[in-house]
Amino acid sequence: MRVAGTGGWVHVARTDGLTHYGYDSRRGKPAMDAIGILPSFTGVCVRDGWFIYDEYRQATHALCNVHLLRELVYVEEVCAEQQQWTRPLAQLLLDIKAAVEQAKAQGETKLSDEQLITYRARYDRLVKRAVRLNPPPKKEKPDALAKRFKVVKVKRRDPAVPLIRRLQDKRDQILRFMTDFQVPFDNNGSERDIRMVKLQQKISGCFRTPEGAQAFCRIRSYLSSARKQGHSPLVALQRAFAGKPLTLGSLRT
Repeated sequence: MRVAGTGGWVHVARTDGLTHYGYDSRRGKPAMDAIGILPSFTGVCVRDGWFIYDEYRQATHALCNVHLLRELVYVEEVCAEQQQWTRPLAQLLLDIKAAVEQAKAQGETKLSDEQLITYRARYDRLVKRAVRLNPPPKKEKPDALAKRFKVVKVKRRDPAVPLIRRLQDKRDQILRFMTDFQVPFDNNGSERDIRMVKLQQKISGCFRTPEGAQAFCRIRSYLSSARKQGHSPLVALQRAFAGKPLTLGSLRT
């Protein structure tokens, strides 16, 4: 968000019943600590792969699989050879999603043990295939001339490498939606909630002061939460101006 001629950040935490927007000039952990939600949150946090979230170890984490699907497509676009594992893995995630939705429709609260074992085995096989296709690079000894003049060769970072490492290290977080039916497949709800902030910036261009951005975030948090809980935004505003704002308790953790 553009604020007072410079860039800032809007952080969003949300459930099906509540939305909280917080503006801060910083993006990382100090900003999230100041906002005060994630430091004490002990539920399931559905998020993207940004490493900063890993600092909040008291929470249970689940990775957004729509972000992951986009990364798989990008890796394949960079190198067509990678489709040997990117396409089957993307299809596997969609197959699991369909199985979960079918189980929910039938009134089930979990997949069968056989399904869980089968899906995990397929996942592990595909990740191993990705590792075989992308072995760690061999260390090359610098030639004498490069060593003499201290020439450093910078290699382009392969986008497949960090993705494969995440697939290895965070399997349980990626498949959390498979083992806990209350966990969504993605964090698209957050994407939808943040859209209003971008619309505001598109219309007005920026905020002139940090105080104005903070006030906007507070008002939008109230209105978004009221709408989610079935209240008219107009009534919510009338109650707020009358000094009797709606009490918007948590509907879902």
